[in-house]
Amino acid sequence: MGLVLLAGIVAIGPAAAQVVNEGDPVFLRFPDLRKRYFESAETKVAMHKFIAMPMPKQCAYFYVDVYSKPSMSDRDTREEALRNCRNNLQKYGPLGENYAVPCDCRIVIGRDKYRLDPHELPTMGYAPLSLFYRDAAGRQTRLHGYTEFGLQFRRGESGALTVYTPSGNQVCTGSITIPGAFSGNFSLNCPAARFTASGQLQFVQGQPKDHTIGRGATPNGGSVTMVVGLPSGAAQARYGTQ
Repeated sequence: MGLVLLAGIVAIGPAAAQVVNEGDPVFLRFPDLRKRYFESAETKVAMHKFIAMPMPKQCAYFYVDVYSKPSMSDRDTREEALRNCRNNLQKYGPLGENYAVPCDCRIVIGRDKYRLDPHELPTMGYAPLSLFYRDAAGRQTRLHGYTEFGLQFRRGESGALTVYTPSGNQVCTGSITIPGAFSGNFSLNCPAARFTASGQLQFVQGQPKDHTIGRGATPNGGSVTMVVGLPSGAAQARYGTQ
């Protein structure tokens, strides 16, 4: 009897039983997803609705939402969400230098219920990050990891960001201010890397992914380039030799 009850608890689980709500933290983190999921005409008629994200949550710098058409079954809809998510991961390139854990797509919400524990889902923003630092003597250092931030990267925002190594050790703190639609300012304090910097941000649209590039300087005249939203390989190829 005890084993049967335990099996039932595991099968149902608090995450699987919890119905999504538009005020939940994950929908506040992704307001475009909240609007599509709860307000669009497409979702209101879809029987099967699945959302996939790269997990664990520090990998979740994008999401994929898929809604059923009349000919799509529950399984087909779920597999399309996973397939599209994994195609995006593959297109953007390897993340091994940004994350010490493997990033893989998971179904996080399906048919209006959580398929993972809601606490596993992102409530902050995350993105791969690369720093390229050149001191006043011209010596160059690079750091690849990821960043955590509370901003939506929209005009008029300002807030903090934190930079982590792939294994999750904090190396920098900083701030971002976004006065314009395609530009902003940043500051960084990186005791582990022994530099501080400030500079300007530019939002770059295009392949392999929309991303943010920051260019600044240290107090002693060194240059710093910060790339947010590109895996290390793409960041190195495009900005690492500048």
